[in-house]
Amino acid sequence: MKKTLLLVSLFSLFLITKAQQNIDSLSFLSYSQELNDIWGYVDSEGNEYALVGTATGLSIVDVTTPTAPVEVFFGSGINSIWRDIKTWGDYAYVCTEGGGGIYIVDLSPLPGTITTTSSFTGSVYPFQTVHNLYIDEFGKLYIFGSNNGSGGAIICDLTADPMNPVELGRFDDFYLHDGMARGDTLWGGAIYNGKLAAIDVSDPASPQLMATKSTPNQFTHNCWVSDDGNTVFTTDEEENAFVTAYDVTDFNNITELDRVQSSPGNNVIPHNVHVNNEYLVTSYYSDGVVIHDADRPANLIEVGNYDTAPDFPGPGYHGSWGVYPFLPSGIIVAADIENGLYVLQPNYVRGCYLEGNVTDSITGLPVNNVKIEVVPSGISDYSDFSGDYAFGTAVAGTYDVVFSNSGYNTKTIEDVVLDNGLLTTLNVELSSWFTGIGDKSETYSLKSYPNPFTNSTTLDYHINGGVAGDALIQVFSVNGSLLYEAAIYENDGSVSIGAKLEVGIYYVRLKNKGYFGKPIMIQKIR
Repeated sequence: MKKTLLLVSLFSLFLITKAQQNIDSLSFLSYSQELNDIWGYVDSEGNEYALVGTATGLSIVDVTTPTAPVEVFFGSGINSIWRDIKTWGDYAYVCTEGGGGIYIVDLSPLPGTITTTSSFTGSVYPFQTVHNLYIDEFGKLYIFGSNNGSGGAIICDLTADPMNPVELGRFDDFYLHDGMARGDTLWGGAIYNGKLAAIDVSDPASPQLMATKSTPNQFTHNCWVSDDGNTVFTTDEEENAFVTAYDVTDFNNITELDRVQSSPGNNVIPHNVHVNNEYLVTSYYSDGVVIHDADRPANLIEVGNYDTAPDFPGPGYHGSWGVYPFLPSGIIVAADIENGLYVLQPNYVRGCYLEGNVTDSITGLPVNNVKIEVVPSGISDYSDFSGDYAFGTAVAGTYDVVFSNSGYNTKTIEDVVLDNGLLTTLNVELSSWFTGIGDKSETYSLKSYPNPFTNSTTLDYHINGGVAGDALIQVFSVNGSLLYEAAIYENDGSVSIGAKLEVGIYYVRLKNKGYFGKPIMIQKIR
C-alpha cells in the first residue's frame, strides 16, 4: 500500500529534517564536471575505491580513509552525461551512450599505477553505445540498451579473458534500460514497456521471456533482487513515482507487496535502488540518498536519508545519480550530478513496524480508506480494500495512533509503544455514525433478502407494541446522510427498496414513536 507523509510543521522545517536521518557525511570531493553513476572496488591490500562516472571519463578515488578521499586515476572517454560502471574481479567495465563501446580497465595494479585498458565493441553483436551493464556471480556480462537490435541484453562471458569478453547470445524481444541477474534469471527494466521482465538465461544463446509485471508508473527504470531471491524491487523514473516491492516466488503470479515514496507530492524522481542486507539504498535524485528497511517487504519503511542536493528540491534530474553501498567498511559512496562525490556513513536501523486490520464494529466487514496517524511523528497510512494497513517509523517511542474515516467515529489508541525491529499489531473496530442508537433491538426486527442485491431487495419488518403515525423505514448512506424513507402502517410487513439506489453500501433502520431499531447494512452490486 502507498505510504504517505503528513506535514506537521512549516515546509522549510520539514526540508531541514528531511536532509539527514541516520546518515552522516564523512567527506566530499568536488569535480569541475557533472557526475553520473558510481561503483566500488577493493584491491588485494584491502583498500577501498569509488569508481566514479563523470561527463568525460572514469575517475577512481581512494576512500580507504573515508574522511580524506583522493583521486588516483582518471581515464578519459567520450563526453556523455550517461556513464555506467561495473566490476568483475580486478576489472572495471565502463559504458556510455556517447559511443566507443565498453571501456575496460585492469585494476589489479592498485594501489600502484593503472596502465592497462582496452575497449570492447562486440563482433557477433557489434555495438557502439550502451546504456547500462550488469555482471552476475558467474562472470556473465549483460549489456543493456545498446544500439544493436532492439537494445535488449547482449550476454558475454568474462571468465576466460576479462579484457576480451566472449559473446554468448542476446535477448532482443524489447529494449531493456537496466537489469540484474541472479542464478538463471535475468530481471530487466523494460522502461518503454513499463514492465519488470523475468528472463530465463540458463541458455545464454537462447534467452526466454518467462514473465512480466507492470510497475506503478509504467516507466520501469531499474530493478534489484533481495538476498533470498523472493522479492524484486523496482524504480520508475518519473515524478512522484515509487520504489516498489514484488513477491516473485511464483512467476505466474508476480504480486505487488508495497510501494513507497521519499517525498510524496514533492515531484521527486527515484533513480536506482540496490539491496544491501535487506535494506534498500536508493539514489533518489533531488532527495539524495534514501534508505528503506525492507526486512518486511510488504512494509517498506524509510529509515535513512541524506540530501546531497539541497539547492535542488522537488522535480528534475538533479542530485544523486548513483550510490554504491557494498564496500566492506560499510560506507556509502554517492555521486551527485552537480556537486560531486559524497562519502557517507549510514546507521542502518530497523523500522518500528505498525500493522493491522480495520473492520466495522457491527458488520465485521473490512473498512478501507481509514487514515491511520501516528502522533506526533507525522507519519500516516491508509487501509486498503481488505482493511489492512502496514507502515512504521524509524524512531522508537510511545505514540498515540488515530484511526479516522468520514463514515465512522474517530478512534484513538493511546500510548502505543513502537520499537525498532519489532512488529506492533493493532486490529481495530470502528463504530459508525449510528452506534449507540437502536438499543431496543428486542422491539424491532428487520431483515433483507437478497443481500447483496442487483436491482432491489425486500425488507421484512416487525414492530412490537403498535405502530405510531410516524413509523418509518429509513435508508442512509455510509456517511449518515438520509437518502430515502417510507412510511409503514402495520406491525408486520414487507417493502421493496433499492431500484433508485446507486451501486454501494447503505444502512437501513426502523423508526417508531421516537425510538429506533438497530440498523442493518445492505449492499447493491452490479
